[in-house]
Amino acid sequence: MEPVSAALLLALATGAAGAAGGQSWQGLVALVRRWRGQESPSGVVEPVSAEAELTSLEQDPADERRAQILSVALAARAGRDAGFAAALEAWHRQAQQVVPNTGAGSVSTNISGGSQGNVVTARDVTGGLHFGLPASPPSPPERPGGSGS
Repeated sequence: MEPVSAALLLALATGAAGAAGGQSWQGLVALVRRWRGQESPSGVVEPVSAEAELTSLEQDPADERRAQILSVALAARAGRDAGFAAALEAWHRQAQQVVPNTGAGSVSTNISGGSQGNVVTARDVTGGLHFGLPASPPSPPERPGGSGS
């Protein structure tokens, strides 16, 4: 199974993916909380949880480090619990439909020849981009009759 990317988790946790993303996030919350642990061969239930990491990201949904930690915890939990892995994979496929272009990938730029102006290379930009200086405010209209004395 492909790991759940931190970018996808951030998009869902911050609400950047809109209402459908919010529903997808709630699906992950329910999934993590529903699967509490796995019984070991000795009959002891071993906690295999990403619940603490999920709660941590909910407390600070824009923290990329917390999103990465949750991604690792989900992968570890899926590696130890086949039922959770199957449920997580199904959730992940659905979430990728809601928030496309947040999986693994790269961006590159190749510039050659002549003098170049500003160049920006980006991937998965959330929010606006602005290039250059802000526009000058409009000049006040002139008063009829001269210099305004």
